[in-house]
Amino acid sequence: MKIAILSDSHDNWEKLKQGVESANKNKCRQLFFVGDLISPPGVSILEQFKGKVFMVFGNNEGEKVALTRLIDTSETITLTGDIYETTVDGIRFFMNHYPRISELAALSGEFDVCIHGHNHEYRNEKVGNTRLLNPGEIQGYKTGVSTYIIFDTKVRTVQKITL
Repeated sequence: MKIAILSDSHDNWEKLKQGVESANKNKCRQLFFVGDLISPPGVSILEQFKGKVFMVFGNNEGEKVALTRLIDTSETITLTGDIYETTVDGIRFFMNHYPRISELAALSGEFDVCIHGHNHEYRNEKVGNTRLLNPGEIQGYKTGVSTYIIFDTKVRTVQKITL
């Protein structure tokens, strides 16, 4: 199964829409959003994804109450708070917005893949037997490039997608 991993859209709705469209075109079945959606208009864009969306809060969610209420009415988006843990095709995933928390999770050896966002910098490295990932930023402000990741659970590959 292909999983799209996006982070840090910071209200750049055009880039978020491009990321969701690209994930759909690449036949991703799930989307992990690693925080900093920022405000409610992004929810309707994430709902355009043709599979399930799992989202954690970032540090800049400006309207947490409104986001939470809107996502609670969504049939496709699940907001898991600050941490998301799941197993997909036998692969154990951990997701949190902050690098240090995901680094510690990776060091624990409990997970196969740990994901973070926050610093807007693409990352794909091994920590012991754990893959540590940051999809970069959808916003494209800090680095000048909008990126996300497709993780394929069948072959355990990481593909960096540049919009």
